Amino acid sequence: MIYKTISSKTIIRKVFRDLKPNDDNWIDDAIEWIGEALEHIGSAPQLCTKQCVLTVKDHKVCLPADLYYINQVAVNNTVSPTTSEELDTLLTQVKTLSASVVAATAAGQDYSDTGKVLNEINARIVVLENVFFSDEHKLRALQYGASTFHKSMHCTGCVNELSEYKDSYIVDCGYIKTSFQTGKICISYMAFPLDEDCFPLVPDDISFKEAMFWYIFKKLLLSGYDKPTKIDYAFAEERWMNYCTQARNAANYPDIAKYESFMNQWVRLVPNINRHSTLFEDLNDREQLDRG
Repeated sequence: MIYKTISSKTIIRKVFRDLKPNDDNWIDDAIEWIGEALEHIGSAPQLCTKQCVLTVKDHKVCLPADLYYINQVAVNNTVSPTTSEELDTLLTQVKTLSASVVAATAAGQDYSDTGKVLNEINARIVVLENVFFSDEHKLRALQYGASTFHKSMHCTGCVNELSEYKDSYIVDCGYIKTSFQTGKICISYMAFPLDEDCFPLVPDDISFKEAMFWYIFKKLLLSGYDKPTKIDYAFAEERWMNYCTQARNAANYPDIAKYESFMNQWVRLVPNINRHSTLFEDLNDREQLDRG
């Protein structure tokens, strides 16, 4: 089990230290190569859990930009319309101010005042979103749509608009599409963690560090890097494959608490098939048998 992360900058420093390249025109490429290597390794512990509130319009909403895969989608119908409207207003302000910051940066202007306002609005957005997630018992899990003709796909005036539907969602072409036309959905998802410069964070483990190094090295060789050693591409590829597997195993190996959780989930006489509707909150509670 790996708990800590390090910045991609640490990996780049390792490449400088070990290879001693003559230039630094490969650094921007290395950031992308590190992201590629992490996707190849593909262990769940290297991801971070995030949650957010999305606004559905015309049965659909874009997926979060940093989403890797979805854990679960739910709705909270107990939140007041006032809170929902304030959240919409603040999100609109963020888009406007973000555009102003980008324009000021491009023009070389000072945007510190706008940045402070932006930080205050983002802090308020976090507070409002927490209202949706504050009580898990008020969240209602959405079922994934299984219908061939999902409600979100019907055209105006379709005869199926009057059909009975359970609230559900589907994921299609970068959108979450819902059976209801408008509203708020709460989404829990996994994403790659980033540092303050939006560079990928790498698990703080020697296998990951070596895997990143050899992936970057083999990519440099592929692009014509004049290596100072006799190592060829085949050897670098073999080293990368070895450390890729080693890193995946190191990340997925559970600690004692994870072992205990796994045992409580699997050692059961009576299977519970309704975990999804309770957001899996008691998934690892030990089964108690009444012997009286």
